[in-house]
Amino acid sequence: MTSIYNPDKELNNIIEKFYDYIKHPFIQKYIDVPVIDKDKVSLLYYMLKAKEVSPSYLRQCMITTTLVQSALDTHEGVSVKTNLSETMNKRRQLTVLAGDYYSSLYYFFLAKENDISLIRVLAQSIQEINEAKMNVYKSKEKYGATSLEDVRSIDSSLFKNVATLLEMPEWAKAHVELLFFKRLLVERKHFFERGKKGHVAQLLLDQLKVEGDLNRDLIEQFDLNIEKTKDKLIKIAHESNPLRTYLMSRIQDLIQENRYDEHYVVEEG
Repeated sequence: MTSIYNPDKELNNIIEKFYDYIKHPFIQKYIDVPVIDKDKVSLLYYMLKAKEVSPSYLRQCMITTTLVQSALDTHEGVSVKTNLSETMNKRRQLTVLAGDYYSSLYYFFLAKENDISLIRVLAQSIQEINEAKMNVYKSKEKYGATSLEDVRSIDSSLFKNVATLLEMPEWAKAHVELLFFKRLLVERKHFFERGKKGHVAQLLLDQLKVEGDLNRDLIEQFDLNIEKTKDKLIKIAHESNPLRTYLMSRIQDLIQENRYDEHYVVEEG
């Protein structure tokens, strides 16, 4: 059976259209084009199809939401290092401008359509995500405390809030849990294979106040959160027919992509 995760022709066309809109030869000369998270756009696409919105609204919502996500991702990649070379400093300035450019495009498209509701939701999401990012940054600098909820907000607020606008609570929950599940698996893999600590790894380490093998304890905390989140996703899948095939497929795909079962066996051994 063909997995629902394989995007169909319409979704691919929308993604191609998105890249046409953001194409700018001067920017692309210095910085990479944004990488679209297929889970985010696929969930959004299938949600809009399930809501049976008009083709024009589907395209508009997909492109504008992806523009906002790209603007946020681009600004996230801005270097904060000092004493950069002239070339690197120019690259940093253009990265900021590229993020601003993507933001201006989403405002332009929605203003043209006079879609006040979606403008309000996307603006609210940007605020929530930036506040969560500030909490994470302050925590890294030892100026404040953060939580896993901040990390979840960074990943999913944009798509969760669009689902809420469309009055689709089951899809809102699916966005939150699937994107957190994906982050957990990716960060666990990076830590297991390279010792790299992401946002979640650092938060879990901060919670470990006991002496002993912190690396093993951290992996155990990852596993507890992964299994807990997987159970939530399976419950959502069983309660929602439109989501069932997609979620069950992605759960297994993400586990395999991040070698979770393989690493789990190694740790247990």
